[in-house]
Amino acid sequence: MKTAFFLFCFGLLTLEIAAQSIEVRGKVFDKIDSTVTPSAIIINKRIGTGLNCIPGMPFSMVGLKTDTFLITAGGYEVLRICFRDSIFKTIYFIKIGLQMKPKMLSVVAIYPIRDLKEINAQRATIGKVQTRQTIGVVDAMQSPITYLYERFSKDGKSRELVSILENQDNVEAILKELFILYTSAGVITLNENEYANFIRYLNISESFLRDSSDYDLAVYVRFHFLLFQNAKKTHNRNQR
Repeated sequence: MKTAFFLFCFGLLTLEIAAQSIEVRGKVFDKIDSTVTPSAIIINKRIGTGLNCIPGMPFSMVGLKTDTFLITAGGYEVLRICFRDSIFKTIYFIKIGLQMKPKMLSVVAIYPIRDLKEINAQRATIGKVQTRQTIGVVDAMQSPITYLYERFSKDGKSRELVSILENQDNVEAILKELFILYTSAGVITLNENEYANFIRYLNISESFLRDSSDYDLAVYVRFHFLLFQNAKKTHNRNQR
């Protein structure tokens, strides 16, 4: 009987302590850099409300002793504080050191920036790969069998198609090298994942890419890059 009465009293005491109101006062600081003053956010998890503190200033929040308080700041990890097992006080003073969230960086391909002379040497080869031995009417007259073979046989056409595709790949490779060079120089600001779309938008002719001066080519790419950026903005607005 005494045991039952003791347990009953203990239960009432536990409920009373659990329902006791407390005030939490504290200050938040950066664990790594003491000169940084985070703008802390303190939330009472039970009721789902909280407050946003002025950077460097102390905070005060009222709750129950059993409440869990979530403390964080922009870019910082969340810290959980509960006074359930602590000696009861009407006011708790705390100092909270927050740590920045670890940043997971996406994998980025790093390309070496080639010298402009190397790129120009590659530019000079555009469109000059020849697979046909016969060109024009004179060759057709002098080598009619070869002329007909190259234009109508499957093998001749296949070789021509391979040459065209290789030339297209060469053009795209040169443009990508130029984009990397221009980005490093501040002429454009283009991400690698935008290269393919910008190449299609640029629609540059082989002859201009091969024969234009460095200045004219840079101006051309810069001008169309600005148009490309405006076109993207317009597209994004229309999608809303």
